[in-house]
Amino acid sequence: MIRVKDSPEPCSLAAALQTGLMVKCPGCGGPGAVTADEEGFRFRCESCYKVMKAPRAAFRRKVEALCPECGRYFRVHIPEETGDFPVLRVACPYCGHQTPGRVQQVARGWYTDYGEVRRGREPWFGLELWFLSSFRGRPVWALNREHLAWLINYLGAGLRERPAVGYLGRMRSDQLPAFMKTAKNRAGILKCLQRMWEK
Repeated sequence: MIRVKDSPEPCSLAAALQTGLMVKCPGCGGPGAVTADEEGFRFRCESCYKVMKAPRAAFRRKVEALCPECGRYFRVHIPEETGDFPVLRVACPYCGHQTPGRVQQVARGWYTDYGEVRRGREPWFGLELWFLSSFRGRPVWALNREHLAWLINYLGAGLRERPAVGYLGRMRSDQLPAFMKTAKNRAGILKCLQRMWEK
């Protein structure tokens, strides 16, 4: 039986940006990488050598409010293209009620820039991930080859062990969607991941 220990190091966008977040080139469709440094974000295609740069924004904007309709506190991030207004009416993410709120500016960290993968695309250039597929209508993706190898090893193991009690960080497996960890889906997801490995 194959045995694997869960890793205390999260496979985050911040970690992937250090070695290269693998994406599909918008020009030739070949593989490319998104990396980051103190100046900003950079894409470079391995096939056609296309390069794109995005400066690191110094701030992001948000509205925090207590919804008078449902009584829940919420935070909504405001898109960059929205005008520079001191107060905006925003929809409560829980009930949809339009509520006015004061716009606040918050310093951004270059390592994450508060981005996340959405619909299989990275947050800085909107490029599709290189390792992207779907299983029963749900997206299955990996940030780079290292992340893909970890997914294959973890989901393919017969026995998964957690580190000794006392570790305070999140495990990589804690970040996996529940449908990927379900026993009935595991074989199908592994086939999907192995096909991605052969790209």
